[in-house]
Amino acid sequence: MLRDINLTLEPGRTLALVGESGSGKTMCCMAALGLLPDGGRLASGSIHGPDGCWASGNGETLVPIPRGRTVTMVFQEPMTSLNPTMRCGQQVAEVIRRHQGISAQEAQQQVLELFHEVQLPEPRRAWSSYPHGLSGGQKQRVLIAMALANSPDIILADEPTTALDSTLRAELLDLIADIQKRRGLALVLVTHDMDVVERAADHVAVLKEGRVVEQGPVADVLQRPQDHYTRGLLACRVPRSGRPTPLPVLSDFLGGEAVDVTREQLRPPAEDAPVLLDIKGACKTYPGADVPALSEVDLSLRQGGTLGIVGGSGCGKTTLARAILGLHRLDRGSITLDGQSVQDLETDQVRHIRSNVGLVFQDPRSALNPRRRVGDAIEEVLIRWGHGKAEADREARKLITAVGLEEDALNRKPDAFSGGQRQRIVIARALAADPKLLICDEAVAALDVSVQAQVLNLLVELRRERGLALLFISHDLGVVRYLCDHTVVMDAGRVVESGSSDAIWASPAHEVTRRLQSAGGGAIA
Repeated sequence: MLRDINLTLEPGRTLALVGESGSGKTMCCMAALGLLPDGGRLASGSIHGPDGCWASGNGETLVPIPRGRTVTMVFQEPMTSLNPTMRCGQQVAEVIRRHQGISAQEAQQQVLELFHEVQLPEPRRAWSSYPHGLSGGQKQRVLIAMALANSPDIILADEPTTALDSTLRAELLDLIADIQKRRGLALVLVTHDMDVVERAADHVAVLKEGRVVEQGPVADVLQRPQDHYTRGLLACRVPRSGRPTPLPVLSDFLGGEAVDVTREQLRPPAEDAPVLLDIKGACKTYPGADVPALSEVDLSLRQGGTLGIVGGSGCGKTTLARAILGLHRLDRGSITLDGQSVQDLETDQVRHIRSNVGLVFQDPRSALNPRRRVGDAIEEVLIRWGHGKAEADREARKLITAVGLEEDALNRKPDAFSGGQRQRIVIARALAADPKLLICDEAVAALDVSVQAQVLNLLVELRRERGLALLFISHDLGVVRYLCDHTVVMDAGRVVESGSSDAIWASPAHEVTRRLQSAGGGAIA
């Protein structure tokens, strides 16, 4: 529900909408497009576009909303926005022909020009490629080309850079800014990333429970926030220096003033702590690939320690995680977990390795079966690892409370929870086998800053209480610097730099590390 929303967007300017999940950011965009959910209507007020009043408070559309022409939208996840059965060029051409009524040949020429404008490499190859044949950044450029297809005045961009690594994010923001300047576009940018707001927006509106609680020029709002909710959102970000724990959370500020909490600093494990994970000379090349996915990778992680792995898309981060789980066989090299090799295992040995490793994915919605109770999802893992039904029920209750949820959460289905709560459920399920290592693959990338702080606090608490080691894969350099004792920087399957997180980000030695740092991707001093 939206209440008393008053927003103005000028030509050539960028308005950022920020706030927690469910605050009404996306709903504002849907209202402007006339795409409110079933049963939704504009009860009062009006929405005006460049060509007049699009909708009034009695629900009457005065001027047909020119979707696809005057106003268009770029969504967060390109893989779900593009048709996997159609070539990318044909999908953009379809939008052009629907609005312009031109020939297929003329539409193709326009698409190739658009692909060149959004800086897609090899526009003709992109034209004939299916979505799965392009990288995440390239698919997002196809969506931007589609949004530009009919020369709109306004683009609504809903979290367009969330799933991208820091270098791709910087490139995409620069591209949007360049196109916006050349075309005089107005842009609404929905984001939970305050660094993106600072970099890309002119004006920012902070939403809470469907209301605008504060708005103004970006510098004024971010540097001198007036509302306690805005102050809380800004305080929840990981600090630019130091590793204080616990991080502030939004509830600390909702009373009007920050709660004074005594905080200690995160510390690495003792130097004599045993090595839990040891990787030496790991090499992996996929059939038909010219560049190895992994090349002579060496790294180690002590019990109770935290290791961050960063790098651009395709650098080998996820391949390495899958190799640790025994899902990919190395061409050469070794991976040892808790003193046992991960390669060439018998079935019972594979079970032993996987019982010692928990995995937390980026998107908790896709990681949970929407038709099954949360309790069933957790108990399934417990039963798989030898618990009886009654014992699994008791352990599931312990796990769900350990991640900060009430026991009655076990009786509900995933869609009854917020994104942050679903990620807690995924973590509870990952802990069901009582692992020694937790692999987090972009585990907080899709969360707003307030929920991100809660999940990071939870991971720190679990590390302290259970002695868990964390392997944290992320493109958010600020989170990696804060959470991880050590950082490994990868590029083209190789480790190009490694060391203590503070040292690496204070004085990066390798060109790739410096490029990641200059591109942003989190709070780095």
